[in-house]
Amino acid sequence: MREHRTPSRPLRARRLCKVTLFVPDGCAEGLRQFARELRDRQCREAGSETLQWRPIGPTTELMVNPESRIRCSVRDTGANGADRFQWSVTVLGQSHPVAAGHSAELARARSLAAVALRAYVADWRDLLEGRGDEG
Repeated sequence: MREHRTPSRPLRARRLCKVTLFVPDGCAEGLRQFARELRDRQCREAGSETLQWRPIGPTTELMVNPESRIRCSVRDTGANGADRFQWSVTVLGQSHPVAAGHSAELARARSLAAVALRAYVADWRDLLEGRGDEG
């Protein structure tokens, strides 16, 4: 008996595609098991990926969410005080950031950018799943 689970996200959002194969009856169960193992491995790997800050220049760091291609950056402006570190969250292809701000400390700017990135990615996932504005 085949088990059928309702996916929590659409196939495209999970970077999966549906494939139909015509094979002899004796091979079908082995291929199903192989497909489950591949899917489980992808889920484990995707869940274990941690976002990291990467330097992209002498004064700028970048962190990218690989699933959504939404990115955040922190730039040292060299200014004194609260305007020293400028952070922003941007979507590839859009000219304006979806969130931005300043901080006097690098760690605080990174933290604010990361929180804004996670919130925007969560909203992005909800829209992909068709749950936007249902509240």
